[in-house]
Amino acid sequence: MTERYVQTVERALDILEVLASSRESFGVTEIGSRIGLHKSTVHRIIQTLCYRGYVEKEKDRERYRLGIKIIEVGNAFFNQLEVRKIAERYLESLAKTFDEVVHLVLPDNGEVVFIDHKESSQLIGMYSKVGSRGYMHCTAVGKAILSTLPEEEVRLILQKKGMPRFTQQTITDPEKLIEQLKEIRKTGIAVAAEETEVGVINIGTPIYDYSGRTIGAISISGPINRLMEKGIEKVGQEIKRVGQDISSRLGYSGR
Repeated sequence: MTERYVQTVERALDILEVLASSRESFGVTEIGSRIGLHKSTVHRIIQTLCYRGYVEKEKDRERYRLGIKIIEVGNAFFNQLEVRKIAERYLESLAKTFDEVVHLVLPDNGEVVFIDHKESSQLIGMYSKVGSRGYMHCTAVGKAILSTLPEEEVRLILQKKGMPRFTQQTITDPEKLIEQLKEIRKTGIAVAAEETEVGVINIGTPIYDYSGRTIGAISISGPINRLMEKGIEKVGQEIKRVGQDISSRLGYSGR
């Protein structure tokens, strides 16, 4: 049976996705051109979204961005995630132990979605926020997740999402990455050194649920010189242990 959808709702969601695609605001005409709608239709829908608080209009010009209501709905979703609840105290402990940024991510459609993070008291030039997305091929959390997947699935993800270069250290060769994933699979520890940002290293490990399925990953990120002083191996072993503890709390009993 063919599914039937409400067209106006679909269009409203398309508008929200456009607004979520950039930190910049958008005009009605620009939004319409992106989703193939006349500006009068876009304007009508946006007025309703503004009224409900999901979209905000800039004070001095006809441009729009996401509203505060989106944050409320998003936070409600993240707060309902069991893995986030269980991982909370472990993430706080890791952040306190090493005083570096700690992330928790879930895989979604070949990308990682950041669902929680704990800040460091020290300055670090990183940009990440709850709800943002990242590539798998150049992040420790992404590599940790990829290392648990069949090779054919990994190749499909890399083909679909691509392997863009962010720094000179970014791996853009699928064969080289697949070889690295084999080693990560053995150790349970993934490292991405200066692959997304120069001077920043992240170290990650996968998280499993009761069925043995990989449902996410955690990582520690910080300046490469600082983490080298603390000991990459030491940090890696600790984050692996914490990942195992979280997996155990989720019912995973090991392979």
